[in-house]
Parts: sequence; C-alpha cells; structure tokens
Amino acid sequence: MILWTIQHRDAYEELVQKGVLRGNPMYIIEEIFKKSYVWMADQMKKRIGNPPAGVLYPVWAWYQWEGKRKRPDMRSHGRGWGEKGTPIVLLTIDVPDNCVLLSDFDYWHVVLNDGEIIFPYDESVHYSKEQRQKSWENIFDISCSFDGDKHHILSTQATMWEIKAEWVVKVEHFISR
Repeated sequence: MILWTIQHRDAYEELVQKGVLRGNPMYIIEEIFKKSYVWMADQMKKRIGNPPAGVLYPVWAWYQWEGKRKRPDMRSHGRGWGEKGTPIVLLTIDVPDNCVLLSDFDYWHVVLNDGEIIFPYDESVHYSKEQRQKSWENIFDISCSFDGDKHHILSTQATMWEIKAEWVVKVEHFISR
C-alpha cells in the first residue's frame, strides 16, 4: 500500500541509521491526547496484531487527503511541522497491507476530544462513557457516510507500528513555513 508520511528530518535520519522508525511518546504534542493514542494502539493490536517489543504508539501516514489518493501537496502541508525553518521530510512508503490500519482523519479528532460518533445522533440522549468509546470504532469505516450522505473530501490516515527503511520509495526534503 502506497502511503505518505511527513517527518522531521531527525526522525528520517534515525530511520536511515537504525533501519526502522517507530512511534516516540515524546512527540505526542499534548498530554491530554495520550489516552486517545493508547486507544488507537489497542485498536491496532486487535486489528493488525501486536507491536514489536517496546513499541507503545503508532507511526502516522496519509492514505488519502481531501478525497484524493495522491501525495500530499507540501505547499499546504508545509505549515505547522515545528517552528518556521524546521527541516521536514515527505516519505513515500510502500507498506504491506497487513501492517496498516486506516481510519478517518476527521473522526479521529472526535476521539481526541472525547466525543461520540453516533448516527443518528440524538441530543436528548446522554451517552455513557462505554457507548461513546464504542462509537469511536466508526473511524475505521472509511466509506464514511454522514447519515447516508457520501463524504467526498474524505481524508484517510494510516497507522502502523513502524516504518522500515526498505519500504521507502521516495524522499523529499522541505522546510517548515
């Protein structure tokens, strides 16, 4: 499966040196998001298998952006990857399908914000924590319909336990703006 991942140059250099890049907990931006990352890791264990020893969190990539199955346009993706002037790398990778879990990028933000993904949603109902967390599994329905309407600008993210150097097809260097 062809995917694209945007990484800091230091992460890419680690991939080159070690032959593998794995999720690093120190790069989870906000402490409040850790429980969501743990939830995603648990889903990955159920759906694609256990991580390599010592790996707790996934590495992220893009499968599709705004309805298009193509390489991210760094003219718009070049922002927000650290301070202005930060060296970043866009990697095109070819990952075995069984190593990847696809999910809806927009719905992932509902998980991050401890919301619910319930259709049809009833504002008069108080959903339990268990119902809310069970609803998060809807992010894995990447056909993504909102009450029967097709979502034409679907952005699909990919998570995997690691990126192996032999999966790298192309390397492009950029500077964060």
